[in-house]
Amino acid sequence: MVKIVSITIAVVVTALVLVACAQGTAPPTVATAPAAGPVRSERTAWEADWEKTVAAAKKEGKVMVYSTASVALLRELGRVFNNKYGIEVEALSGRGEDLTRRMETEKRAGLNLFDVTLSGGTTILLSMKPLGLLDKLEPLLVLPEVTDAGAWVAGSVPFMDKDRVGLGMLAVFQRYIVRNTDMVKEGEVTSYKDLVNSRWKGKMSLNDPTVSGSGNALFTKLAHDIWNLEETLPYMRQIVSQEPAISRDKRQVPEWVARGKYALALAPDRESAVDFMTAGAPVAYVKMKEGSTIGTAGGGLAVAAVRPHPNATKVFVNWLLSKEGHAVFIGDGGQPGARKDAPREGVPPLLFAEPGEKVYLETEEAVLFRGEMLKHAREIFGPLVR
Repeated sequence: MVKIVSITIAVVVTALVLVACAQGTAPPTVATAPAAGPVRSERTAWEADWEKTVAAAKKEGKVMVYSTASVALLRELGRVFNNKYGIEVEALSGRGEDLTRRMETEKRAGLNLFDVTLSGGTTILLSMKPLGLLDKLEPLLVLPEVTDAGAWVAGSVPFMDKDRVGLGMLAVFQRYIVRNTDMVKEGEVTSYKDLVNSRWKGKMSLNDPTVSGSGNALFTKLAHDIWNLEETLPYMRQIVSQEPAISRDKRQVPEWVARGKYALALAPDRESAVDFMTAGAPVAYVKMKEGSTIGTAGGGLAVAAVRPHPNATKVFVNWLLSKEGHAVFIGDGGQPGARKDAPREGVPPLLFAEPGEKVYLETEEAVLFRGEMLKHAREIFGPLVR
C-alpha cells in the first residue's frame, strides 16, 4: 500500500520513531580443518546481513520517498514493494525545486522526514547534494544482482558522481528535438544549426531553459559536449530571434506540436513526448548528426543524510535496483533502463543510440556546468519568459 501526498508549502511536522536494531554477535572464528564444519562464504555473509535488515525494516514499517515521479508510478512501486516485504511506501510528489526547498526547510527545523528521493540527476547533484541533504548510497547496496557490474548497461554500477551519492536508474540516449510528422518531413532537420533557418521562425516551442530541466540541459550539451560556450551563446541568441513559444508546462511543449500549432519542439519533456507517440499522435523524435548523451534524465536515486527508517531504506533501495524493482520503475513509461535486463517493450527505438551515432556519456562535470548555463539562459531568454 502506498500513500501519495501532494506537495504543499507548509511543512507538516510528523513524529517519527526510530527503531533501533540490536546487532547480533558474530560467532567466534575457530581454526579447524575443513571437515570440522562449513566455511562461511561471502554469499552467506550478505544473506545474513540482508535477513537481519529485512527483519528490522518490517519493524520500522515504512519508507518515506520524496519524488518527481508520477503519482501512478509511485503507487505501483508501493503496491509491489508492500506485497513483497510488508513495508509501506509513503510518497511526496512534486517538482524537484519544490522538494529541495522542502528538504532544506525541514533540515533547518531539525526534522528528518524523508528517506529516499527519486528525482532528476541535475536536481540531485546541483541542488540537494550541495546542501548536505544526501548521504553516500554505495554502502547500502547489498544484493549481488545490484552490486554486479555486469548487470548494468554502463559496465559498472551507474553512480552519477565521484562521491557515489546519486545513482542513475535510466540510460536514455537524449534526443532533444521533436517534429510534427505532418508538418516536417524526415530529413528536413538533421542538425541543431538547421533550427535557425528562417523557415522555422515562429514555428517552434521550447521547454523553458531559464530553469532546471530539459531546456537547460539542451544548451548545456551544446556548450559542454558538442560545441563550446563561445559558439553556443550566439546560437542561443539566434534561437531567440526565431521567436519560440516558451513554456514551463512539461506537457504543453510537445502537445503544441502534436496538435499542429507548432512544427518543432525543442527539449520537450521526454515522458510527455513518448505519451503522445504511444497514443498515435503525429509526433516523432529527430535524429541529429551532432549526436547526444546517454544520461539518467529523471531517473536519479539518492538517500537522505539522516534517515528516519534506515533499514526500510536499505531494503527499498536494493529492491528498486534489482531486476524486479527496476522493471516496475521502468513500467510502461517508455524509458530505457540502466540494467541490461530492463524491459524494452514500449520504449521508442530512438531513445537508444543507433550504430554509428556519436555518443557522449553524461559526466558530473557536465551536470555541474548546467548551473553556469542557467545564468546565460536567464540573460538571453529572460525577456521571452512571461
